[in-house]
Amino acid sequence: MNSAQKMIAVLIALVGFYASPAIAGGTLTLTRSDGEVIKLSMQDLMEMPATELNTSSQWTEGVQNFRGVSFDLLFDTYGIDADTVRISALNDYNVMVPVDALRNDGAILTYHLNGAEMSVREKGPFWVVFPYDSDERYQTDTYWAYSVWQVKSVDEAD
Repeated sequence: MNSAQKMIAVLIALVGFYASPAIAGGTLTLTRSDGEVIKLSMQDLMEMPATELNTSSQWTEGVQNFRGVSFDLLFDTYGIDADTVRISALNDYNVMVPVDALRNDGAILTYHLNGAEMSVREKGPFWVVFPYDSDERYQTDTYWAYSVWQVKSVDEAD
């Protein structure tokens, strides 16, 4: 195989990788304390009633429109009732988050930013977002740490 053929093969492989449904749509894994593992596709999440937030963040310029599922609805629907969850990202960053902060502070698991799915490069496929502009307490290191992007899983921790 000559160098031009190798380059074409690499480009085809990259296009296939970036166009694959698992990357484009994303999958969220929920693990309950009883060991049950629930896999949710982007479509599964989009079929749930959506919540929208218009807020700025330290990672975006100006006010953005975030659309996703409220954690209250997500946890009620799938029986997540722990006091704390571990939210993990594709890069293996993870943080322990009090469920009350997600339920009571208006957090959503975002799947759309300004009406479009988010690529991994754009902090997708899923991002934990709070209504940062509504209260100064959401603009603290604690809430910044809870704002995991590239979310791959939410696991009951206790």
